[in-house]
Amino acid sequence: MHITAGPGISRAFILGAGLGTRLRPLTHVLPKPLIPFFHEPLVLHSMRRCYDCGIREFIINTHHLAEAWDQAFPERSWNGCPVHFSHEPVLLDSGGGVKKIEPLASAEEPLLVINGDMAATFDLRRVMEDHVRHRPAVTLALRTSGDKRNVGFDFSSGQVTDMRHALGRDPGACQFTGAYCMEPEVFGRIPPREIVSIIPVFLDYIRQGRLRGVLADDGLWMDMGTPESYIQAHLDFPSPAPRIHPDAEVSPGASVDAASVIGPRAVVEEGCRLRECVVWPGARVPAGTCAERRIFHLSL
Repeated sequence: MHITAGPGISRAFILGAGLGTRLRPLTHVLPKPLIPFFHEPLVLHSMRRCYDCGIREFIINTHHLAEAWDQAFPERSWNGCPVHFSHEPVLLDSGGGVKKIEPLASAEEPLLVINGDMAATFDLRRVMEDHVRHRPAVTLALRTSGDKRNVGFDFSSGQVTDMRHALGRDPGACQFTGAYCMEPEVFGRIPPREIVSIIPVFLDYIRQGRLRGVLADDGLWMDMGTPESYIQAHLDFPSPAPRIHPDAEVSPGASVDAASVIGPRAVVEEGCRLRECVVWPGARVPAGTCAERRIFHLSL
């Protein structure tokens, strides 16, 4: 039985199948949504936010290092919620991935779609409530800051007017955050078993005046696409747990600043000097290491 909670949306599709090429070598070890973020898989950050908004069932697509997802969710559940996996032996892109999970989604209620590699604190519930109130085909969560402001938006009507300058209507003042709500009818617009982007579907709905946007300028938002942004996220976001985990082993002769994050079972040896560093769970920092804004991760 499915539990409907929150603003009329109980399922979320988390995009987890990307290769994470810009985040290498971290993604040689784990898929990007499973890299540690404050001691635990990054995807749990999004799942908690979704849960707080009433989501009670999760769908995650996989591709790169898919076996790592089995280890992260061996019971196929989290916090009492079912977790379904949609494996893509060949990457299907943003549209094909959505189409493939149609059997796992509801034919009656909207679906929340969210990137598995983002960290954010903006009010996701407000985006969901706006979608349920207006019931367009799609509602995008947008921000007016960012380096990819290519979404045209009518601030008075809430309508998205262009994306990526494809329609020539609006140069764009907003950035798409990677979170959106969609009606079940969207599945019917995507051809089955094809590698296809969701953007052409979005553009069709823009032409019809059926694609809304909600400004999500409150709080923080970051797409952790590079090692630099990954470190910066650990500096910008509040930590839900002690930055130096109680199960970490830091030598009395080591110096670790207050901004660094040291995971459980990590070892920082004698004479180390760490500033704004991230040490993964179980990783070891050799004696005498002096480092600033560096990631110490596990090897294959």
